[in-house]
Amino acid sequence: MSHELAKLKGIKNGDKVTVESARGKVEAVAIVTIRFKPFKIAGTTIHQVGLPWCFGWVTPKDGGDSSNLLTPSIGDPNTKIPETKAFMVNVRKA
Repeated sequence: MSHELAKLKGIKNGDKVTVESARGKVEAVAIVTIRFKPFKIAGTTIHQVGLPWCFGWVTPKDGGDSSNLLTPSIGDPNTKIPETKAFMVNVRKA
């Protein structure tokens, strides 16, 4: 997550966090980095977070769950492609 989102949520690098979507929630270890930057869409600040796909973290041992627990099971009505890589979540300190 970005430094800006971490500051907004009171999260520090290495803190345990809960990431929730409409479908589920996972526990993870926060990595605060300059590689993510907030951006604006129609005047609203949007924050992007990233999670490991499929299997979660093997190292560190308690690094977190699979992000598949969060993904929606619906997709585009025309192409039938599931929206498994872009969906809304809330992040909070665990």
